[in-house]
Amino acid sequence: EAEVLEIYQETFPPDRKAVRSQRLRTRQFALLHGLEAMAAEQPQDSDLVMGWFDDRTADKLTAAGIISLGELNARIATGGRWYRTLPAVGEAKARRIAQHLATLLPAAPRLVRPVFSLVTAPSPALATRPGLPALLPDFAPSDQGSQPRLLDVASDVEAVQAWIAARAGSSATVKVYRREATRLLLWLQHERQRTLVQMDVADCTAFMAFLQHVPARWISRDRAKPGQPGWAPFRGPLSHTSHRQAVVIVNALFTWLQAAQYIPVNPWQLVNKKTGDDRDQQMLDTKALSESAMAEVLRFVDAQPVTASSARIRFILRFVESVGLRSAELLGATLKDIRMEPEGWVIQVHGKGAKNRIAALPGQALDALQDYLRHRDLGSVQGAPPEAPLLASTTDTMTPVGYQALYEHVRGWIRKAVAASELPMHERAKLAGATTHWLRHTFGTRAIAREVPL
Repeated sequence: EAEVLEIYQETFPPDRKAVRSQRLRTRQFALLHGLEAMAAEQPQDSDLVMGWFDDRTADKLTAAGIISLGELNARIATGGRWYRTLPAVGEAKARRIAQHLATLLPAAPRLVRPVFSLVTAPSPALATRPGLPALLPDFAPSDQGSQPRLLDVASDVEAVQAWIAARAGSSATVKVYRREATRLLLWLQHERQRTLVQMDVADCTAFMAFLQHVPARWISRDRAKPGQPGWAPFRGPLSHTSHRQAVVIVNALFTWLQAAQYIPVNPWQLVNKKTGDDRDQQMLDTKALSESAMAEVLRFVDAQPVTASSARIRFILRFVESVGLRSAELLGATLKDIRMEPEGWVIQVHGKGAKNRIAALPGQALDALQDYLRHRDLGSVQGAPPEAPLLASTTDTMTPVGYQALYEHVRGWIRKAVAASELPMHERAKLAGATTHWLRHTFGTRAIAREVPL
């Protein structure tokens, strides 16, 4: 090969002009690379996304309120489906955006959401008892000297648990009390570095302001469990009603703790706890189906093929409208709770506040129940098994259903009925959020119209 190359070079000697041109191009490229290195700018957090992303991606980011690279970095750091507000951007595109940002800002600190777990573990005795999760701070109260103590507790978490055990009358109340107490204790630790006994008036007003404008870092973005990265105590900003409820519950907690001599004073007594009315609440709105709306819904249901689902929604609509049971009462009732009295048919239910009450069954309710039982092949009210649930699963006539199944069942049927109806647009928009609770309001509205005592 060397001989062939030598013969070729002797036959075709290199062109001196071509050699000079190649040498010149090499020098020019070297000069351009040097100028490029001198003039290049490193991306900064304050740089606009439109300067570093293609036009389509930059437009999507800008439309979602992400203007700068720093804002994009902060949004990605929230985790979860951070890209959900970006139009036509799924998981794959979001991953590419994040990877490109990492090349632009390789040295930028990756923002980490705080982990809302607490530094001290609960005592072994506390861990064996049901109630608050092991995420609550196990701070001890201040020394109360020789003053007799009404609570055998050694920490905030035990005091809160004692309050819940003493005051919560139902599992739903336990859940709400536990949630609000958890949020308060986490806030005290993360934002104020204080315990319940150390909370003062300034802390109370600061906590109310915090609830009114919950910071983004306190809102969960991931489907994470408490204590894991991405979890936070709130699912989103609080509504006016939720804000008011939180203040009421926290005040009740402190009132009880003071009465129990766990804290010497209650700072909430010195705070204006009134949150006023919700500016966006429409007082003339009612969560009740008008007679025309109910007629349209029933007409739609009656036009559908008879199935376990359609039979159940027909019973729910007619029965709850005429009896006014709460969802929990409807779900917990069985046929043995129905009796024939001299005054007529009645049903005993275990209702709000763990109290029993008696509700009359008018003709519409009894007819609806008889039709529903026949569809379930249970015969009449008198002949059906007494342990049969009032409201049953569509797959097993003797199996009760849960609240979520009831909620989705009623809402789904009402939505389909309203969409197929000829109701006015404003009423269709209003009924888009109708749930089982609306049927109870409907009962109340009809009863008032008939001048029936409630």
